[in-house]
Amino acid sequence: MLGVKRISLAGVAVLLVFVLSGCGSPNHDIGEASSGSVNSPSASNGAATPQTRTVKDAKGNVVIPANPARIADISGSTEELLLLGFQPVLTGNTDMGNPGKVTPLLSSKLQTNVSIAGWFQTEINIEAVMAADPDLILAGPTQEKIYDQLVKIAPTVRVPYGFNAYRERFAFVAEVLDKKGEMEAWLKAYDQRAKQLHDQITDVTKQETFAVIESTQKEIRIYARTGLADIVFNDLGLPKAPGTPEPDPWGGKVMSLEGLSTYDPDHLILLTDGEQNVLEQSKIWSSLKAVKSGHVYRMTSRQNYNEAFFAMGKKAVMEQIAGDITKPGKR
Repeated sequence: MLGVKRISLAGVAVLLVFVLSGCGSPNHDIGEASSGSVNSPSASNGAATPQTRTVKDAKGNVVIPANPARIADISGSTEELLLLGFQPVLTGNTDMGNPGKVTPLLSSKLQTNVSIAGWFQTEINIEAVMAADPDLILAGPTQEKIYDQLVKIAPTVRVPYGFNAYRERFAFVAEVLDKKGEMEAWLKAYDQRAKQLHDQITDVTKQETFAVIESTQKEIRIYARTGLADIVFNDLGLPKAPGTPEPDPWGGKVMSLEGLSTYDPDHLILLTDGEQNVLEQSKIWSSLKAVKSGHVYRMTSRQNYNEAFFAMGKKAVMEQIAGDITKPGKR
């Protein structure tokens, strides 16, 4: 404000005008912050409200909005974002068979105006990300080549965990968004439900063994971990059939039909997108113990890849598999 004061100097009245300012600090562009937080005074009590946070991603420190309102997710974390209370403006969690649409499970969970970038495990549409006008981008390992383009659009966090590391990815995203408590509460409830379902299943199956097999028109693959196999053997804690091979980085291993003849699980979860597959067309199929006893539970490969690698999908698949195994008439 302006202050006016009259003083006498050698009998001459001199008018001095001076400016009394507040703090005198210049405004800061939050996009230029290098560390710490940029604060703005609170309208109610004068307390400083942080506008940014510094987080550590796969390559270093990143300054992000403290309360992001427009998250573009191309890391595969959309289901986890929803569980943490965020509605992304753009997603890469699309139907594996139709990358122009979100997965069936997400179609009722996301806002109708959400933008689509294509399947996050492949090259995404950078123009769609730009058009979504995000204030934060979550990018996965497969977007490393376009990182320099993404940071020109909005602050970008490089999520170091991809398709096969659901729990690690969930924990990382929760830490970045300061929602660790919400993540831990959800996982605790999930693990408790898995224990309940384990007990229900083993009350019926006792020590009988399980296998997860994917069959296509060209080959069969035995899964030991990731996706559906992670749910069956890790979350539900069901016993693997003897002879389950050590998995490759994708979580399974291709096996010949001849090798399958000595691999004879009590229960078989079959992933296939049709009856035109090498397993069901072979003579070995009808000789399998699980087939003879009616202990075959079907799921499409497409559903496995759309759901069994993400939080909400895992829970839905776990309930489905447990219901199939314990269904009356399956004994």
